[in-house]
Amino acid sequence: MCLWTWPLVQCIFRHSKSRKYSLQDSSTKSNAHPKNRRVSTQPEDLRLKGADRDQLDSHRSDDPKALRRHRTSRPSIVHIGRKDGMDNFQAALMKKMYDHSPHAIFVQLDELFGGNEDREWKETARWIKYEEDVEEGVDRWGKPHVASLSFHSLLNLRKCLEEGLVNLDMEEKELPGIAYRVCEDLYKEDLIREEDKAPLMRILLLRHRHVNEHHDRGFRFSRKQSYTSLQSQWLEENGISNRPSRCSVCLTQGPLCPQHLLPRHSISSYIQNLSDAEKRKASYQIDVPFGSKKIGRNVESEGHLLPNNHTSIDMKEEMYTISSEDMKKAQNDPILKRIPSDAQSTSVLVGDVDFLEQPAIAFIRLAEAVYIPSLIEVNIPVRFIFILLGPKGANLDYHEVGRSISTLMANHEFHNIAYEAYNRKALLSAINEFLDDSIVLPPGDWERQALLPIEEIKAKSERIRKRKEDALKKAVGEVAKPMLVSDDGGKKPPFPNPLERTRRPFGGLINDLKRRYPFYLSDLKSGLNPQCAAAALFMYFAALSGAITFGGLMSDKTQNLIGVSETLVATSVAGLIFALLGGQPLVIVGTTGPLLLFDESLYQFCKSSGIDYLTIRFYIGIWLGVIALLVASVEGSVFVKWFSRFTEEIFSALISLLYIVESVMNLVLVFTRHPLRGTYYNLNNLMQELNETVYNSTTDNLFARNVSELTAIIKNSSVPPSVPLYDSIGPLNQPNTALLCTILSLGTFAIAYYLLLFRNSQFLGRNARRALGDFGVPIAIVIMASLNYFVPNTHTQRLTVPKGFTPSNPEVRGWLVDPKGTLQPIELWVAFAAGVPALLVYILLFMETHITELIIDKPERKLKKGSGFHLDIVLICLLNVGCGFIGAPWVCVATVRSVAHVQAVTVMSRTHAPGEKPHIIEVKEQRVSAFVVSLLIGVSVLMSPLLRLVPMSVLFGVFLYMGVASTNGIQFFDRIRLFFMPPKHHPAASYVRKVKTIKMHLFTFIQLLCLALLWTVKSTKASLAFPFFLLLLVPLRSNLKYIFSPRELRALDGDQPDVDGDEPDFYVEAPLPG
Repeated sequence: MCLWTWPLVQCIFRHSKSRKYSLQDSSTKSNAHPKNRRVSTQPEDLRLKGADRDQLDSHRSDDPKALRRHRTSRPSIVHIGRKDGMDNFQAALMKKMYDHSPHAIFVQLDELFGGNEDREWKETARWIKYEEDVEEGVDRWGKPHVASLSFHSLLNLRKCLEEGLVNLDMEEKELPGIAYRVCEDLYKEDLIREEDKAPLMRILLLRHRHVNEHHDRGFRFSRKQSYTSLQSQWLEENGISNRPSRCSVCLTQGPLCPQHLLPRHSISSYIQNLSDAEKRKASYQIDVPFGSKKIGRNVESEGHLLPNNHTSIDMKEEMYTISSEDMKKAQNDPILKRIPSDAQSTSVLVGDVDFLEQPAIAFIRLAEAVYIPSLIEVNIPVRFIFILLGPKGANLDYHEVGRSISTLMANHEFHNIAYEAYNRKALLSAINEFLDDSIVLPPGDWERQALLPIEEIKAKSERIRKRKEDALKKAVGEVAKPMLVSDDGGKKPPFPNPLERTRRPFGGLINDLKRRYPFYLSDLKSGLNPQCAAAALFMYFAALSGAITFGGLMSDKTQNLIGVSETLVATSVAGLIFALLGGQPLVIVGTTGPLLLFDESLYQFCKSSGIDYLTIRFYIGIWLGVIALLVASVEGSVFVKWFSRFTEEIFSALISLLYIVESVMNLVLVFTRHPLRGTYYNLNNLMQELNETVYNSTTDNLFARNVSELTAIIKNSSVPPSVPLYDSIGPLNQPNTALLCTILSLGTFAIAYYLLLFRNSQFLGRNARRALGDFGVPIAIVIMASLNYFVPNTHTQRLTVPKGFTPSNPEVRGWLVDPKGTLQPIELWVAFAAGVPALLVYILLFMETHITELIIDKPERKLKKGSGFHLDIVLICLLNVGCGFIGAPWVCVATVRSVAHVQAVTVMSRTHAPGEKPHIIEVKEQRVSAFVVSLLIGVSVLMSPLLRLVPMSVLFGVFLYMGVASTNGIQFFDRIRLFFMPPKHHPAASYVRKVKTIKMHLFTFIQLLCLALLWTVKSTKASLAFPFFLLLLVPLRSNLKYIFSPRELRALDGDQPDVDGDEPDFYVEAPLPG
């Protein structure tokens, strides 16, 4: 190598950094005058020959590939020859001082609008999880939706990150400093020219206009400040505004000197010390020579043209800075409730400008999250900034690229990588992963229904991802297991799964006591909050409605041996004891439909067999306690795992249909006893009844006069044939009774059911809808009972409630049942034979209690204190021993009321993104609300005057509502509908996609046969044994494996995912009605 070529080689190595874009200087521009062109001369050039030096000077300002146009500093020479991204371990050592832990991200997309003096950044979209766009013309947010991106824009974004500026952990805390660093780094990366730095910085410091902000429009007046005006004020007050225009650094380095462009002081801290009166406007022109006037760019006060490389920045566009009023307003912003408290923000700035020749791209991650006034619409710190500015003619859609990076930053996986990335390569890899998980829709004219398979594709990708995660966890667990065993000495968890046998007598019961009772003090403290008080009030009306309904029906079925009084007392006492001692105090104890139907069958059996009904219930209660202790000793509660959806759906369908049929049969009975006739009364009977009505009536004289007039009219009319008015049961052939009872029943059902539908409608707010839907039954009872009260002349059967604290039929029975016989003596063998019906009652108690607790104890509810499967069934049976002693109805865990109670004490998220379903934060696991509910129900015994106003037809309307509402969550009924649909109209459910249609119908047909068998048993004299036939469904289900494959059984009999966007009500979540 010749000696004269060595300086040239050194110069090449000094400038060996590749350009990102090809920026050829245009000879047509007015400012490209040869005299303004700077040619630098290096000391090494003096040793070259004249011809070589001339050739070097003539090409020094060219733009060859892989060369730089400015001198490279020495620190950058050290890194020549390294790869684009250094080793992650070395980078982590260098940047370990910064916090790279991921946070929730709020993304805001701002676009550049306007021209000249009116130019500003305008917010056009935002992302919390889903995209929300600003609707043009109305200046409001549109509906949250999943962002749909074009594949081309994602490729353009990847190219921008490949060739643009990526600055990770920028140590700046103010927007002017960030803008200055971005301009300098873009220039160093050859992404902009030197003369582009000043206008680019002015663009970056423009004010930002957010949604619903109206500055200087209409009657709204708001203060406007800019960074530049406040900086000028600070300089003037400190006597340094008339400083020399240029320094040695400015003359050698260029026009943008950080000391002269933006002083290194905290503008934001100075803003906080300014009063509103002191926040006045001031203009600040940078790099204007001392003594000159501010006229314009490149023009001195005398009108001489400044050199082209002398750039002055006149930042008279105004920005908004934060004040105490702004802070207070931001804290009250409703959108802050949807953003987690530790969230950080990403600002995406895109737009077109006329001074750039090619796009300028910058991806900035600040070293620390900082509050930047007025940049983000909400008061949260900024951590990421993405800038994309370029000419209008570029082959690049700035808006779509901005949406693409915004969607990526809103994606959980991508922004986690963005937080932890140490180089450009990590970001590009994250984009590749995002593209791998994306779905591309082909262009064409297709309907919305064609998008349904997307759910299946998403579910499939989720299963693949979950399978990989499970495999990774399993591999890690196998590696870590020996170390964990060596650390803890191989200790087992203190409390195993409650549904696993311990192989010790009463082992499950003892574990329940050890698991649950240490939280007793916490259960009391957790109940002392407003939400539990509101839940207690809500559950009081729900439980009171159920107690009145079942108590009234029990009175009707047992001829008032057991009525409303006994039901209220049993519900109250059992609820109080269970709230104090139960293993799962969130459940609500009360009378349920299956137990009511069993009691009806038992009463019919005792009546036909001549056995005292209350006395046999006394011995059934004793046997229940014995059976419960025997089953608990062998940990029989673990067998609840054998009750699958197959059995639950048949049981639920049976109870729901019985509810509906009972309600309809009640109306049929009313029409039978009070048929619609043209004429009703014999004259003498009518006169006697009217006279008794006049003298015994407690109404005013007007009603008496009306009755007298009616009597006179009937005297002058023709006498109809005689019809009976009474029988041994009660009144007969009453006018308008059948019509009014029909109105009361169907009206109660309609009000309660449509309020249930209103719960998930789009009217009113979420809390108002939930309140109306949850209180639907009490509202319906009050409305229909009031209607019946204002129609006094029509007979309707009402609740029979005694005065005070007395049994329903005090002439026949007392509060304690005589074990020798209440109505007639009982034989000794009956006491031993009562063990058989006691076993059947235990089956019902076992199923209802454990199925309800399985629903409540689901992992998604995030319960922390555990449940009490073994303890609760024993406690329920012991409570029924007491119910047998006082002749009260059996009590059990009420499925619907328990699920409603759990929902009432569940704390839902308030920081979920718009468009996202609220998720469970926690459940207030406590004993206070259930205790208060039971106490209030006991006090309701004193409300007998009001309870006597409730018609029985209203209660049968509630019964009808319970039956119809319970069918909503039963998949069995959904598959019955598919019998009458062609396969092309079948829903995209797992039991449709994964099972052949013929086998799906076969599974449904088997369930129909089982339901028909139970219905037949329930309708015959053997109805008392229907729980035994219900238990036989368990072995039948286990033998279905010989007909269906395991995959088909999982689809037909497994848990189904929740695909409904609405919040399910408690009838949908509870598989058992009542």
